[in-house]
Amino acid sequence: MTALEAELMRLVGELTPAKRIEGRALHRPFLLLWAVGKAVQGEVREHRWSTVRDAVGPLMTTHLDVPASADQVLYPFWHLQGSDLWEVADAESLKLTSNGRRPTLSTLNSLDPVAGFPQGAYELLSTNPEMAARVASHLMSTFFNPPPEGFLEDLGLADLMADRAVDALRPRVGESFPNRNAISDVYGGNRVMGITPLRDRVLSVYSDDEGPYQDAPINEIGWIGYTGDGLTGHQRMVSGNRSLQTYQQQQRALRYWHKPDGGQWHFESWVVVVQVRQRWGVGVDGLARREFVWVLAPVPSPLRNTWPADVLEALAEEDWSIQDDTEGIPAGDGGPAGDDGPAGDGGRSTDTSSTRDRYRRLAAAARRTADRRTRRSRLVEVERYYRSVTAREAVMLRSQDKCENRDCLGHPAERTDAGAAILEVDHVNPLARGGADTPESMIALCPNCHALKTRGRNRKRLQSVLLKTARLRHEEFMSETG
Repeated sequence: MTALEAELMRLVGELTPAKRIEGRALHRPFLLLWAVGKAVQGEVREHRWSTVRDAVGPLMTTHLDVPASADQVLYPFWHLQGSDLWEVADAESLKLTSNGRRPTLSTLNSLDPVAGFPQGAYELLSTNPEMAARVASHLMSTFFNPPPEGFLEDLGLADLMADRAVDALRPRVGESFPNRNAISDVYGGNRVMGITPLRDRVLSVYSDDEGPYQDAPINEIGWIGYTGDGLTGHQRMVSGNRSLQTYQQQQRALRYWHKPDGGQWHFESWVVVVQVRQRWGVGVDGLARREFVWVLAPVPSPLRNTWPADVLEALAEEDWSIQDDTEGIPAGDGGPAGDDGPAGDGGRSTDTSSTRDRYRRLAAAARRTADRRTRRSRLVEVERYYRSVTAREAVMLRSQDKCENRDCLGHPAERTDAGAAILEVDHVNPLARGGADTPESMIALCPNCHALKTRGRNRKRLQSVLLKTARLRHEEFMSETG
């Protein structure tokens, strides 16, 4: 990328529409797209005020639903100068309104000045279709997503954007770099922060398998759980978290970068924030804290008309509130099985009464979640995944680090290098067959017993025995006197 191309994308990325009571005013990006269309069609760099007024005004009424008024065109024609993407010739000679903010309409109509892109930007856009498509794609995905019917045709961009709307964007999905510095050298942006935009101001999130966060794909869904910003203390809705919340509310796509263990950084996918949850976690200081987990759904591009139906359904279903997975669960009760809690003992106590109290709290939280599920959807599957962590932890607590199959012939006392029991929590009745994410329907098994229960010749008999065992163990731990 040349220095001129990088500067143009920086300026386009920094374009901010005015805020009005009724929402964002998209006049400025609309006029820029019209001017891009003129540039790629080989028309002159500078356009008379009267030409812009008569051509752009009706299009704004059609596509922006604004009143048919020359004032609607005057605003972007004049104020785009502040973006360094637009020049008004002889601006100093124009008579301004009493507050000095813009020329009077009568002055513009009388003097009919010309305006347009700066010379360098115009030459780049008029001679480099790929760069013009990149600018147009950015403006469309940021401000007009999806574009109204007839939008590209009316702005003279239909031929330019045919087969280019996605391919013109940079970086491309799949691009890889040895480190964050190399990404910044090419595409700009912060070299350290985990949630930060590139030069074009489109937000990126970075997930390092060797880093301190527990980012991971959500089982069987293909979506991603991305841990929020903040290494110690309760995470707050500020900084990177606030940026993600804005993208969630605007339903904008952002870039997801991933670095596998021992590998390179690569732009893995465009993603959309479909939900934010709050869970118990452990900071780098070893202390329990509430943290955000952002549910990211991969999409083919930032253009909404390419998003899968299940993503659009989830966006329509979500109310943008924070889903609280810490509700009713004290610190240390809600972490994944095997994680060290605040006490440094894996979150488990050897005191029988304390263990039973904690089991009852976890079981109650799992039951509340199961009772709220009334239909299947991707968000229900997300809920099942995150809330079932509570149920799985309850089962691991109940197992006391031993396989719960009473006829286990495996190695129930075997441990990992970290000293954790080698156990897998399983739904005795699979979820697909109506099984519930509650402890009385789940059981902790060693890998050998898990395989027998799933694939063994006598699996049906074993499944019946394990279901009875799970229920009996649950009743024992729920009992005040057991």
